[in-house]
Formats: sequence, structure tokens, C-alpha cells
Amino acid sequence: ELSLKVDQVGDSLYMPSAVAFDKQSERYYVIDTGRSRLVSYDRQGKFLRAFTANNQLKSPFDMVRLDNGQLWVVEKGRNSLTLIDVAAKKIEHNTLKDGDSLVFPDRIAVAKGKLYVLDRARGQVLRLAPDLSIEQRYGCSDCSAGLADFVLAGDSLLALEPRDKKVFRFRDDGTISEELKLDDQVEFPVSLAVGPSEFLYILDRHQNSVLVYDQSGVFRYSFLATGQSVNHVYFARQIRFDPWERLCVVDEGNGRVEVFSR
Repeated sequence: ELSLKVDQVGDSLYMPSAVAFDKQSERYYVIDTGRSRLVSYDRQGKFLRAFTANNQLKSPFDMVRLDNGQLWVVEKGRNSLTLIDVAAKKIEHNTLKDGDSLVFPDRIAVAKGKLYVLDRARGQVLRLAPDLSIEQRYGCSDCSAGLADFVLAGDSLLALEPRDKKVFRFRDDGTISEELKLDDQVEFPVSLAVGPSEFLYILDRHQNSVLVYDQSGVFRYSFLATGQSVNHVYFARQIRFDPWERLCVVDEGNGRVEVFSR
């Protein structure tokens, strides 16, 4: 187990919201919303640097790193999908629109060179064209609430609807191929991840625990609890599997990201 954090007094992670990865250089990135920066670590959890883009970031919330080294960052502070090209020393803030309506980016992912963004205002995932226009939509028309989180797994997009406690699997064309209803073990699901064995991991923010389901939706086990010590989290916000099949839990309340081996 690793713990990604900043030990320096007065400079600890403040409201971390997401974790991202660079498989090529074996790095973690923690998006530190409260201090408007991106903090990098090596694969062993050693702190590398804090990056503020010359103090131009405003409440970053999520990010992805492309193979060419460019970063796409969701900035909640200016409602922007921001491109950062470190090598070219270029920062480009982009406001997205869906017709005449503003898009409010929340979560972001990339696959096969395509950006996917969760529009929290409408509760749907958008696949973007290279010019950032909307190429495809993924949503649920009869859900009580919109989608709250999503991950890309293989050729599918899986998304979580928290109020109805459902997970949807979408085809590439935006249609739903599978709908999975979670049982009453889960109270307030906020994030999901797909494990190496195709098991489904659900983060419950009320219980501060991760619930694990098999491919058929059968509950198997849960782990973590509320607190500050090892195997405890406080207001956990996101879960993701890293490229080395370890589960990362973004622990907002304790200002860290906990990394668990299988």
C-alpha cells in the first residue's frame, strides 16, 4: 500500500479530487483542487513536484495526460476544459457548448485519441471531436438523476447513476448494452472502477467504503471504513485503477490518495 500525500506542514494536499496516470514515465498525478495545482509522484509514491502552470490553474478537478505529453485539465473555477502543452509553454482555456447551452465539465477520460467528458449539468458523457465539438452522447433518459461518474473499459463506457444505484454499459454508438442494479449494500455511490478481473468497484461516500461486485452484479465484499488511519478514509471522492492494477482511492478529507495492491 502507498499513500500519495505532501508531508510538508502548511502545504498538504487540500481537497484532492482526482488521480491520473502516466504509464510511460510511471507517474501518478493528484489533482489538488483546494490549492489549484497538479502534484506528481513516481510509481513508488515518492513526491516529485507540484505544478501550477504559473498560477494559471483555477480549481482544477480532473485531468488526463496524452501520449504526446499534453495535459487536458477540467478547471471548475473557470468552467473550462484546458489544454496544457508544457513543452510548448502553451495554455489554452476552452469553454464547451452543447448547442446554445454551456457544458459543465466534471470527469474526463481519453481512449484511442478521443476525449470523453462528463457534463454534470445534464448528467451525460460526451465524446468530443478534435475541434472539441460533440461527437457522441451517452446518457439515460429515464434515470432519476444524471450520470455521476464513468470509466472506459475495453470497448465499453461504464457509467454510474447514483440515485437509482445503477451502472450502465454503453456501446460506442451511445446505446445501452447492459443495465446493472446495485443492491441495498450501497448507500451513496459516487465513483466506480473496473478491476483487472472485470469485477466492479463502487465507492460509497456515506460509508467511506469500496463495495465489490462480480460481473453479474452479485455483491462479493467491501473494504475501508471512516477514519484517519491505515485502511480508513474520510470523504472519499474517486476510485480508479492505475496501469499496474492497483486501486487508487482519492481521500479528500485526509488530503491523500491511498493506493492498494490486490
